[in-house]
Amino acid sequence: MKIYFPLISLLLAFLLLSCGKNEQVQDKKTDSTTAPKTEITETAGEKKQGDTTTKSELGLKSGLPEDFPKDVPQPPNSTCHGSIFNQTDGTTVTFVSKSKVMEIVNFYKEEMKKNSFVQEQGSDELVSDKGGLVKWTKGNREVELMMSFKSETNETDIVLSYKDKK
Repeated sequence: MKIYFPLISLLLAFLLLSCGKNEQVQDKKTDSTTAPKTEITETAGEKKQGDTTTKSELGLKSGLPEDFPKDVPQPPNSTCHGSIFNQTDGTTVTFVSKSKVMEIVNFYKEEMKKNSFVQEQGSDELVSDKGGLVKWTKGNREVELMMSFKSETNETDIVLSYKDKK
């Protein structure tokens, strides 16, 4: 069961980062007389209306979540794309970094150790220059870092998940 959480989270993150690039036609219409900005999105003939200041169609909220743990650092040289909360899987936050995968892993190893997190045994074996997965625990909390290097843009996509174990 442990292997399903990382795979599902990774798949979800890549879907969130790349969703709709070829299939959606967006027609942004803003009415300046209403309080929140709204966007009308047309997908295969259906129109959906949503608040673009806080969420995407899939529920991705922009920016860092309010409950982001103070003892978990943000990736170096990164930009936060947003977060999504799921009651069973916890919170998933997506970042893009100009740092290489191994630089990010080494940064997290050091910082997480300083903050009393324990790295899961064998997780070093799941990391290469192209990406990987590293996991830490602290008490009943679990933090997972998944990375994928994009050579086209020389950036690393990062999915950071955190939750309380039950």
